Amino acid sequence: MDKGYIENGFIVDLSNARKTSEIIYELSRILDIPEAKNKQVCLKMGSVALSVPELTSIKALVESMDSEIEFINTLSPETAESAKVLGVEVSELENVVEAPDFEMEPNVSPEVETALDKIFGDNDFDADEDEPQKEVKEMSENIVAFDEEDDDEETLELKKEAEKLPTLYIKKTIRSGQSITSDGNLVIIGDVNPGAEIIAKGDITVWGVLGGIAHAGREGNTQARIRALKMNAIQLRIADIFARRPDGVNTPFVQKTSEFVPEEAKIFRKNIIINKLMEN
Repeated sequence: MDKGYIENGFIVDLSNARKTSEIIYELSRILDIPEAKNKQVCLKMGSVALSVPELTSIKALVESMDSEIEFINTLSPETAESAKVLGVEVSELENVVEAPDFEMEPNVSPEVETALDKIFGDNDFDADEDEPQKEVKEMSENIVAFDEEDDDEETLELKKEAEKLPTLYIKKTIRSGQSITSDGNLVIIGDVNPGAEIIAKGDITVWGVLGGIAHAGREGNTQARIRALKMNAIQLRIADIFARRPDGVNTPFVQKTSEFVPEEAKIFRKNIIINKLMEN
């Protein structure tokens, strides 16, 4: 079996849950979307200790959604023992992709790379370019002023480390049941479907619709960011901070349109906020 892909799979990350009731609530909310029906569900359970009756209830909930558990991933010995009693496999789903060195030729066209830089970059282009430089504005419902001069030493160190990370380009749609982990920055030229998972040590940029799970800064870098042409993720995670799609928002498929406005998720005051990146 490909460790990075489960046929007809659907990945659900419940590792932020701290008790059984939170697992039940989050699982029922996620499995309610149409893309989760009739799937082999892969549950990432975190450190919550589940007894046999508790895990039985979770298993019954998944089956009530016309799906079944393919395996669970857990840090709890008690949960692992309960899974063994119930005949549920304990495993993990991970396809670790080593990011190439900067000297290697990126697997993306110069045109796409330039477009990505202009929309998602740090706006540091040469002022002598033939095409006038376009200023990128960050906007959100709550206007927030960021003072770069107030960065503490730890934050500055994280930024320096992030600048050294290589970037991996993947030119394909990431399917439901697929998990990709990069040891650098990760750029997906394509969509990330609901039920898929992408993880990166640095930033994540999706040149398409982000509809699955995205985890940037996986080794604790709180300065990492997640960007997409359309942010429709089931769950976002930066370092150890989680955010999920609000209840009632059930749009797992978004029709592509030239009117997409790129969005960026980042941490501010220990919460994940999403800004729209608007061209002037």
